[in-house]
Amino acid sequence: MRIFDFDPAEFRELYAGQQWVHIPNGVTPEFLEAMREFVAEELTEHKVVGPGIGGKGRKDQAVFEFPDGVEFPGEVFDSIATLSGLDRSTLTLSERHVNAYYFDAPAEPTAHKDRHSSQISVGLSIESPTDSRVVVYPSEDRGANPFNVSFSLIESLPAERHPDVILPQAREVELDDKPGDVVAFPGSSMWHLRRLPAGAVILYLKMNDFGSDPLGEDPSTPALRSATLEALGNGADGGLVERVPALARRLDTVTQRYLRDGDVRIEAQVWEQTPVPLSEPELRLLHAIDGQRDVGALLGELGSDNGAGAALLRSLAEREIVDLLPSR
Repeated sequence: MRIFDFDPAEFRELYAGQQWVHIPNGVTPEFLEAMREFVAEELTEHKVVGPGIGGKGRKDQAVFEFPDGVEFPGEVFDSIATLSGLDRSTLTLSERHVNAYYFDAPAEPTAHKDRHSSQISVGLSIESPTDSRVVVYPSEDRGANPFNVSFSLIESLPAERHPDVILPQAREVELDDKPGDVVAFPGSSMWHLRRLPAGAVILYLKMNDFGSDPLGEDPSTPALRSATLEALGNGADGGLVERVPALARRLDTVTQRYLRDGDVRIEAQVWEQTPVPLSEPELRLLHAIDGQRDVGALLGELGSDNGAGAALLRSLAEREIVDLLPSR
């Protein structure tokens, strides 16, 4: 079963130019039916909640499980990389949620930007009431949301930069999506909303090409973590030399806290886990990691003793702050 029923290469120039696309009937009839079956039979079973899940009081969200016979995530990654120009080799799925809006959802919700890991947001419409519209603001305040909680951005803004203040005068584009349509836009950097959302149901697939998956919804994320742990268990640290360290997919923040007694704490937080302390050498090592150089090259450029540097990397990898990738 195929997911998409369009040639993404035909829309690449349009997406690059206007930063959004609306593709009528972009989903195959077979996959539209599969999405409807999921909503009817499995939505409640896969509901997702938590402090990082937006839309409380407006909609239910559920992690979509792709049916057997679908080439997932391969077809999604191939199509969206071609459409958007993102790097296919590092494309990472950060969200696969069905959004089912309540029938009493506000008609004109405040616009938002998606979490930082939503470099591109791709919506597959399942149900769309007659007057419901996706609204995007392609020209206003295009800075990316730096947070992996959507509403943290709005909470951090001064009053004069709130979307309710800046967007009424901005150019808006209404997308009249129907069941089976596809919409795509840079979710983390473009203000957007669903107008008159009551009863709308849409599957959002959100991706980035910088390896961020805080919710752990990319099917390769658990496998990557297992491979990292396996590398750590393969004996002496010398076995890590050819691995490529990268920031772990579920790493959210690294912060410095200044305590009242004058102490300074450096802490790393993996998504929804308790923050763990970092040493200054570990922080310096994290700053140097680029996901391109293997351990040997990285430690050599830092002028670090291989034994001590490998021990720091081992500690970071054990705490899921760093992933250890195979050499390319």
